[in-house]
Amino acid sequence: MFEAADLGRLAAFDDEIGVLSLYATVEPGSAVGQTRMRSTVTALRRDLAEHADRDWAARAEARLAELEQTITDLLDPTEPGLGRMMFAQIGGDAVHTAWIQRPVGEVAVVESNAYLWPLLAAIEPAAPAGIARVGRDGVRLFDCRYGLAAELDSVSFNLPGATTSGEPRSDVPTLSRAGIHPDRYAQRVEEHLTKYLRQAAGTVAQQRGWQTLVLVGDPRLTRILAEALPPDRDRTELDAVLDPDLTPTEVLDFVTPTLTEARTRREAAAVQRVADLARAGGNGVLGLADTVSMLQAGRVERLLLDAAGGWRPEDAVDAGAPPTAVLLAGEGTASELAEGMVELALSRGGAVTLLDNATAADLADRDGVAALLRW
Repeated sequence: MFEAADLGRLAAFDDEIGVLSLYATVEPGSAVGQTRMRSTVTALRRDLAEHADRDWAARAEARLAELEQTITDLLDPTEPGLGRMMFAQIGGDAVHTAWIQRPVGEVAVVESNAYLWPLLAAIEPAAPAGIARVGRDGVRLFDCRYGLAAELDSVSFNLPGATTSGEPRSDVPTLSRAGIHPDRYAQRVEEHLTKYLRQAAGTVAQQRGWQTLVLVGDPRLTRILAEALPPDRDRTELDAVLDPDLTPTEVLDFVTPTLTEARTRREAAAVQRVADLARAGGNGVLGLADTVSMLQAGRVERLLLDAAGGWRPEDAVDAGAPPTAVLLAGEGTASELAEGMVELALSRGGAVTLLDNATAADLADRDGVAALLRW
């Protein structure tokens, strides 16, 4: 399973001879993905056979042969993961494999570093997010990342009128009628519900790594919880009834449109912030030339790129970047300035955001490139 921490390690995964990067989309129980990937590897072998550096190509071909069993295991349709990845040194022995529950296409290339663009394109629309089903019976939490969803420990309430699912728990807050005047009992129930929701905010706030938190339920309840949460996370309140019998995967499917809207809103805010900083002479730059220069100076904190990609080193030089911009693209079969920018940003501790079509349009007159700077 791919983890966010893997991205930085992969950015530093290189080899003096080259790195073989394979991406395969394998449907469970189907041989179609295997067939497509074998065709992709065959195409790579044809490219190697025509490569001008015969010694280098022979090393790469020999390494491919050594990795045959690893590739076969990677394509096993009985194993988990819709998207499979393998990164292997040509001159060394290191091999890194991972999977995500997202399609990654079919790619087979040899570069100086691990080829990361397909991975970023796959994980960006499915970044880590939290879902909280808020009800009178408590708060159920779901962790969603890279196409997978899992239910976390929830906070349960035992209040009159609450509809629960599953086995009742004996360690949840309760409210007794003893000592409460009948005319004030309903009011006390609501007071306790408010108190419990505010207490539950502590459990929700402990979760880390979520880019978005979706609170699903009655707006009167989600608002109480939202107001008790610290203001350091993107939050969306969704007025909907979430069936308590839905599986975590079904919960993720239900809120995916909301997560997509949140992603667009978050990216638009990031682009606007960088644009405002750039115009004010602050720590933001717009356009290919300035961004490449800042990448080479190690000043980029977050790189913003149009997910369509397609830049060439010559584009940066033509735009005014230093001639050394051509060094950002390797000499392998996937040589692109986009990949070079991604690798340089990540290898120096920066982050990368691939912008969806709606947000990238805001940078159309700036080459589809921008960056937030460290200083």
